[in-house]
Amino acid sequence: MLGIFFFLAAVNYLELIPDLVYNLETRNSGVNSQVNPKSSSSVSTPFSPSLPEFRPENEGPNNEEFLQSEVNKEHNQFLTMFPERPPGDQELFLGYVPHSGFHNQRIELQNALRLAAYLNRTLLFPPLFSYVKFMNIIWEAPLGLLTRWSQLTREYSESCRNLDPTQLAPMTLKKYRAMTPEERVRDCTVYYSWTLTPWTYVFDIPKAIQGVVGIGGQTEPIRVFDRPNVSIAWMAEHLGITDLDKEVYWLNETSLYDFEILDDSEADCSIHPEATPNPEILREYSQGLLLSDLKARPERVIHFGSLFGSDRVKASTQAHVELQQYIDASLDIWNQNILDATELAEAQIEKWRVLTARAAPGFLGAHVRVENKAFMRDVGQNLELLAQWLRNMTNLDQEALTNITSPIRQPALAQAQLPPNTAESQEQEPLTFLDRCMGQPPESPLVYLATDVHHPRLSPVFVDFLNKFPCTMILSDFPESVRLLNGVRNTVDNVHMLPFLIALLDANLVAHGRQFHGTDGSTFSQYISNPLWPHYHPSLS
Repeated sequence: MLGIFFFLAAVNYLELIPDLVYNLETRNSGVNSQVNPKSSSSVSTPFSPSLPEFRPENEGPNNEEFLQSEVNKEHNQFLTMFPERPPGDQELFLGYVPHSGFHNQRIELQNALRLAAYLNRTLLFPPLFSYVKFMNIIWEAPLGLLTRWSQLTREYSESCRNLDPTQLAPMTLKKYRAMTPEERVRDCTVYYSWTLTPWTYVFDIPKAIQGVVGIGGQTEPIRVFDRPNVSIAWMAEHLGITDLDKEVYWLNETSLYDFEILDDSEADCSIHPEATPNPEILREYSQGLLLSDLKARPERVIHFGSLFGSDRVKASTQAHVELQQYIDASLDIWNQNILDATELAEAQIEKWRVLTARAAPGFLGAHVRVENKAFMRDVGQNLELLAQWLRNMTNLDQEALTNITSPIRQPALAQAQLPPNTAESQEQEPLTFLDRCMGQPPESPLVYLATDVHHPRLSPVFVDFLNKFPCTMILSDFPESVRLLNGVRNTVDNVHMLPFLIALLDANLVAHGRQFHGTDGSTFSQYISNPLWPHYHPSLS
């Protein structure tokens, strides 16, 4: 029954992309903040690590025991690939608290891997948190983030595991906010609204941390220590920490862009702490934290709150630049379900390309981010930039193809008879891709569009664009690919993975386009631009 439901609901899941992966994607361009550069000594105001760990009455089994039960530890992709081990006697660690959407968490992970290498510390390796909108852990001060993570538990809702989630009452943000913490951890709708997976479910982390040897002078792999529970209590227990104030160096940011880490590894650091970083290199960050200061910290753990920000960790030396480039390029998708679904969609695209007699090879990839106040403000400009790029690409294609001789001066649709896609026609069934593309001039570009807009073909946002470029495909045109993801469940908690995989399929498919145009400031577009598109087009990148 579940498989049938999820297939029939595939289009709905596609339309939930803004709630699932684009959700609260932080715009990763300029953030205006007052520049106040300081050395690390002025940033490291400790916060109290004594959290009121939430435990409802009648405590259930230990969360870690539950996560490890009834699964094959050696072959299960939903379990960590880093076996549990005791910490080394002299081992030093680096920690942080993930937050927000997939790509924000990915950027934090990239920064953390780089810092672990720079500082020669073992990274406390957190899980990937996937969720629907109302479960999002948005940025707040470290104490608040840690409190939210401490409330992610399956200990008191095991009875939900074998229920049919399609039969559960829907959850709204208003309803969720009105619930007490005790109600949330026992509610079965909440149970199916989030899941934890190791990062190895998506990325080949072992290859990334081992292959770093020889990059930028790195002489050993990046060390990691699996951290399935992002809480202070777990860290203290598993690292044997007895005095959190003395053994942990806490960094307490007061804003999302509070400080950045400045690479002064080739400078004379003997003048610290009097040295002050150049204010011009801080840009949107309020304070500067010197890498040399972090290297000198003796505590067993250096613990950050957020590490989000593409330029939060600077790379000023050639060795650090090479390390940054390697780590960024290493996080291409290796999840076999997504790769298989992408391959199936690519085969369908090639059939359509031949059937509709497109002149150019392959297809062009584009991403338009809309469902956010800042992106909505710029959507008109972004669509015009995309349209101009497609016209330029079409003209370049025409110059390269010997069977087309006349230049394209107008959008291809102007030469075709196509029923208008207007607000009046939105109550009718939208035309399919083939309905719109068949009969169009051969030079009309074949485009795959990734977007967070609900019903792209019915949305007023895309009316003009789709009329100008009728051979535009969207993810709902590929139900067979979506079907491949329908049966995937997290074997640890039985949560259906389709809602959390669908946007990764969207990204992976658009990255196969022979060229890609994204949305400025979007972390989704950023990930496609690097590393996905270069991974699939090494000769062009």
